[in-house]
Amino acid sequence: MQTVPYLSSRWLPDESWYAAPGLSIARGNGVADPAIGANDIENQFDARPPGTAIVISGAFRLFGTSQVSARLGSILAGVSVIFLTFYLALDQIGPLGAIVATFVVATDNLVVLTSRTARPDIFTVAAALASLLAINQYGRKGSAYWAVSGGLLMAVGTVFHITLFGYLLSCGVLVIVIDAMGGKSILKGGSSFLLGYTAGLVPFVAWIFGNPLGVAGFREEYLQRATGAPMLSRFLQEGHRYSDLLGFNMVSFHDLESFPVRFPLPFCFLGASLLLWKMRRDWFYLELLLFLPTLLWFIASSNKSSRYLALVAPLIALVFGAAVASIRSHRGWCRTALLVCAAITAAQLSANVYLLYRAREANYTSVEAKLREMIPPGKSVYGSISFWLALHDHSFISYERTDPMMAANRFHAQYFIAGDRVLTQGTPGDEQFFDNLRSGMAQVIARSVFVGQISDPYYGQLMIYKIRMN
Repeated sequence: MQTVPYLSSRWLPDESWYAAPGLSIARGNGVADPAIGANDIENQFDARPPGTAIVISGAFRLFGTSQVSARLGSILAGVSVIFLTFYLALDQIGPLGAIVATFVVATDNLVVLTSRTARPDIFTVAAALASLLAINQYGRKGSAYWAVSGGLLMAVGTVFHITLFGYLLSCGVLVIVIDAMGGKSILKGGSSFLLGYTAGLVPFVAWIFGNPLGVAGFREEYLQRATGAPMLSRFLQEGHRYSDLLGFNMVSFHDLESFPVRFPLPFCFLGASLLLWKMRRDWFYLELLLFLPTLLWFIASSNKSSRYLALVAPLIALVFGAAVASIRSHRGWCRTALLVCAAITAAQLSANVYLLYRAREANYTSVEAKLREMIPPGKSVYGSISFWLALHDHSFISYERTDPMMAANRFHAQYFIAGDRVLTQGTPGDEQFFDNLRSGMAQVIARSVFVGQISDPYYGQLMIYKIRMN
């Protein structure tokens, strides 16, 4: 229910990066990105993990091409995260802790956010939890089948995004610990888990090496684009991720932009962790094993989006549930802990309502209708990848990978969308790119005819131009 309101609103650039290859698959053209120019290899072969694009392609085939259909898979994955968290908590920490964990994860801001966007994040969360459930069964039954299943499910998650590599290490170590504590050979669980993971990646590896552009695309995506800033710089950039977690810039009025409106939640989490250290140290060590590899992997990643923290949201919920379960025999303490968890749930729910209220301002459906009025069918378009979905039946070139003069002179783009919020404001760390982009756009506008303007509180003052043909 938290994901459904305004589900067609606030379509983001990142979503087009996954929806465009999804439409390419649905049209029978393979995993390629029709939203970017032919000067980039992704236009012919997109080597990123194809899981999200495959899910979106299925939705497009069944329900047509739209924002809502592109997001349906994420909604279902989000629902599965709630149920998987409940069952894992029920088995490990009991009914009371399971109820607490379920309410906390079901209202978590990042879980709700990633469940209503056409991105891979929530799919990786669901895969990681499913793998943990399989490993939990391995600990109970000792059958190698469950360790293999855990590795296979982790491979499924990797086919959506490599952000869960931290979980991969955690789960691999966990099965070894389970064997060591049970007096078994430590090679049994670890080798079975590795077997499942390797087998699950075979289709992806075969797809990469079976395509003439596969190796070049893989090299471009993982060895060139993903590298760059030194590790110290990446560590320092983590502040952006955690500032979002604390709630900086979440409220944009009454001078609250610089106030961390979510700061009580991390402090409550630390309190719950300390409680586990005191009451159930085995659970505390398990918490460290599951958390630390993922947080360290985040440092190594070049993308500092706070959305990646959705991966640890179920773990945070499980910690709250475990803390309550650890003191259930102390009625006064337990009652206080339950009140704190209820307050956290209410605060998160309130934040979700506020964010959904703000989402209505980004009326993508209205922007789409106006763009289609101004740009005739069959005409080629250049602009932010955000607007690709609105014009998915046009030839579209996004400015994220192609400069304006190349779009005009080499690819003969006819209509140019200028003035959007990202183009005018830029993004931190990409100042030079946007300076060059704005300069190139100005050159194109100088040889163009003004067609019309679209005003939107979120997307900006869009200016549509038609280039004059020589």
